Amino acid sequence: MNKQDNYRDNIFLLLGRIKLIRDTMILDIDTGLFLKKSLDDIDFIQQTLGILLNKLRENQQLLDREELFNNLSELEWQFSKILSDILNGSGSISAVKNPEIREKILLLRKDSLERRETAEAIGETAMETPREPVLSTNELNELLKDF
Repeated sequence: MNKQDNYRDNIFLLLGRIKLIRDTMILDIDTGLFLKKSLDDIDFIQQTLGILLNKLRENQQLLDREELFNNLSELEWQFSKILSDILNGSGSISAVKNPEIREKILLLRKDSLERRETAEAIGETAMETPREPVLSTNELNELLKDF
């Protein structure tokens, strides 16, 4: 049996992880304890966003496909904002305080912006693409013949 992807739950959970990183940045934490884990979480979010984009790109049969692309684009915006905050030095986890992470965060932000642009472009195209009817005219007539 094929497992159906639940894109909404995946997106919701990723948003929660992004909020956790945002909270981590706001708090006055011991960076030595939390920097590696936060960077691991950022890598996980990065990889998962790429996987979700590819799966959505491949699945042309979803009824709410354009909405999912919009949600994914918003999620990428949130992720990119966190990465920008890290680069700009706001918060406990920052490239200013930890210059060794600067290049990595710059690359991650660039990738996030590209994925966001892709999601927006595909989402717009999906809205313009006419959908095939779920039922053919003959099937609809057959179903309604007794009414």
